[in-house]
Amino acid sequence: MKRAQLILIAFAFLSVYPLAPANAQNWTGILKPTFGSGACTLAPNDQAAGCAIDWSQSGIPGGIPSSSWTQSGSTMQASTFSNGSSDATSGIQTALNACGTNHYVLLGAGTFRINSSVSVPSNCELRGSGANQTILNVNGNSVAPVVLGNGSISFSPHNITAGATASSTSITLSSTSGVSVGGYLVITDINDSWVTIHGGEGDCTWCDAGWTSNAAYSRGQIVEVEGISGSVVTISPGLYSAYANSPIAVPFSAVAKYAGVVDLQIYMNNTGYTDAFYLEQCAYCWIRGNEVNYADGDFLQDSFGYRDEIDSNYFSNAYLHGPGTTDSDVFINDKTSASLIVNNIIERNHSAVLLNWGAAGNVIAYNYVEGGFSADSPNFCCSGMGMHGAHPQFNLMEGNVTPGIVPDEVWGSSSHNTMFRNWVEGTTLVCNPLTGRGTVACSPIGIQGNAGINGSWAFQASRAYDITHYAWYYNLVGDVVGSVNQQNLLAYGVASSHVAILPWSSTVNRSYDTVNYNIDFGYGEASDDGQSTDGCGGSTISPCHSVDAYATSLIYKAYTHANATVNCLSGGSSATCSASLPASFYLSTKPSWWTANVSWPAIGPDVTGGTGPGGHASLTASNPAQFCYLVTMGGSEGGAGSPLTFSEAQCYASSSGSNPPPTAPTGLNAAVSIN
Repeated sequence: MKRAQLILIAFAFLSVYPLAPANAQNWTGILKPTFGSGACTLAPNDQAAGCAIDWSQSGIPGGIPSSSWTQSGSTMQASTFSNGSSDATSGIQTALNACGTNHYVLLGAGTFRINSSVSVPSNCELRGSGANQTILNVNGNSVAPVVLGNGSISFSPHNITAGATASSTSITLSSTSGVSVGGYLVITDINDSWVTIHGGEGDCTWCDAGWTSNAAYSRGQIVEVEGISGSVVTISPGLYSAYANSPIAVPFSAVAKYAGVVDLQIYMNNTGYTDAFYLEQCAYCWIRGNEVNYADGDFLQDSFGYRDEIDSNYFSNAYLHGPGTTDSDVFINDKTSASLIVNNIIERNHSAVLLNWGAAGNVIAYNYVEGGFSADSPNFCCSGMGMHGAHPQFNLMEGNVTPGIVPDEVWGSSSHNTMFRNWVEGTTLVCNPLTGRGTVACSPIGIQGNAGINGSWAFQASRAYDITHYAWYYNLVGDVVGSVNQQNLLAYGVASSHVAILPWSSTVNRSYDTVNYNIDFGYGEASDDGQSTDGCGGSTISPCHSVDAYATSLIYKAYTHANATVNCLSGGSSATCSASLPASFYLSTKPSWWTANVSWPAIGPDVTGGTGPGGHASLTASNPAQFCYLVTMGGSEGGAGSPLTFSEAQCYASSSGSNPPPTAPTGLNAAVSIN
């Protein structure tokens, strides 16, 4: 369950842990480590701390390994299954069951009908011949047509009697029953004063995976067991922070390890799947270069994942656009840790990327998000990205282009998350149809703030960054916030006014639709005006707005378009921003897949010559995913239509390269009409 609200408030480089102070991170001089000399503090309502971890450990060490793997068996042909007329589920599953270690099963071009689901085992990859050549036409109603790992974790906790300190790679347990080298531990402790499940829509009693009746273990992280000596267990990575409130370790084994899916399309038909891709207890797993055509449920869900990669996919359109059990999104939950969600295109959905239920230490980077909306409230600006459900922590969002980033308070708190070099626009284009599969029409397009025959720019709750009441210790560094589209919004045909930064105050009302905001702090539900409990969703929390979010925030060289200002604030007070910004907080160099037409870095107050706000971003080339969608694929600003023809190999400099550029199939991809 995610929520019952009607309106949303809404590669890897191997390094060594623990992080030694002499082992400087990219963010050194801007943010602080969670331990050692000069460490930040971890306490509520304290001075802004700017906490950070080593994000270079996100994703698979050395990158996705399957480019050197061997094909298992012969290429499976669509004609074997009457080119989509007969069910291919059993045939594909048989081939996957026979997949040798470090092998891949290759599907040829054509359509394969799936009536239930296939499961990819460890050390195996399911590979298509291109996202627009190999189509899985799915017609079932199980959890997902493609599953990587699936199971449940027995709540058999062991007390941590020593070593539960920040950066620690060695912990002492009361028992090592069920703990094994190569296995995993969920490290957590009892919710304390700055971790809460109380939110604007009620209590998130499921936010610790149902382990307790009151989600007492909402915060945490997943680590891998590297050694056992008596009661002492060596782990990796080191602990992101101290766990001081009766800490425990819950052991589990990965159901799938080094499993992946690349270069195919999942064509959904609204038959009752919960997700297109489902990963659970999956370690070092990957979903890369795929397309999901019209989500039936979520595009993807990753539960209890460890160092997974969701990379260079095209998630296009959805049947349903509204909150509920699913959100047509990439849903990262249940303590999933150190995973990488990078370089994806996500359009015309509801939410895009949501971190939930203790997701920790993940990197969400260089994604392009546009055109999301809520069918019940099409004028409402869906955020695109956010934290949702207690208690995501220490995640990094870097280099994304998105209508908004909202760590909401719907189901509780979040903390110590960092935003770096994102362009957060504040609005997006909403086009017909609002439900179902059909030709997308949006007319007129490109006239910011004006409603057209079939579409308009969302103006209600236009807040690029909405750092809500229970979002503590947020770092906004080097971002570009706002856009011409947000600045030109019309509210009921009248030009709206603009605010750069709004902290909650008992003397200032927040507007729902006649004022747009680049950044606001400390409010509750989307309708919260800051003065009454009417916008608190009927919650029993009191107050439902406060100064805490602003008092614990760090704004470091963030450019706000509303006043054309580079801001430096710590805990609400003016600060000195003397350090220069690195290109990345998690990459040591420009990645091999980076598009030549996109500068490195492409977003930030130190970037000049762009066509976006202040010249600090580009309208078409603020990250490779945006360039792929708008230039290579021929998409429209604001995510005004689709699906389009997608090829990882055509878009990015370093794809698998093993398949020829795809050609569009006939009879499946919906046409797009932009008038």
